[in-house]
Amino acid sequence: MIQLITGSKGSGKTKQIIDMANANVDTAKGDIVFLTDTDRYMYSIRYQVRIVNAKCLEKGGAISEDSLIGFIKGLLSGNHDIETLYIDGAHRIMGKTVHQMQDFFEDMFAVANNTETKIVLTVSEDEKNFPEFMQKYRG
Repeated sequence: MIQLITGSKGSGKTKQIIDMANANVDTAKGDIVFLTDTDRYMYSIRYQVRIVNAKCLEKGGAISEDSLIGFIKGLLSGNHDIETLYIDGAHRIMGKTVHQMQDFFEDMFAVANNTETKIVLTVSEDEKNFPEFMQKYRG
């Protein structure tokens, strides 16, 4: 399952996803991973949540879509206990707009279904401006 937290830049998506991850600690039966592109939220997230700074994966610039997808697949393949994966700002991590991320969302949908992992993503776009391919991910 994929869940989207949508809204324009500055609308509180990061706070919402952090609050969700923190609240999930009390009910989760498996592991929780929070993937972002900064260490800024390290002290806002409960210690039971594994924080991964994607910018540490490559030197300088944006991470390629293939690299990020490969990393996520490897992360989930290496730990079958991951129940929920929170991804804050995949578009920032890859240096893309939502309109350029069709393959990424299709891969995340397949990964979520194949691994039974819930994937929660922030999307810096209002739903009314979603590209056509995003309509199936709307809540």
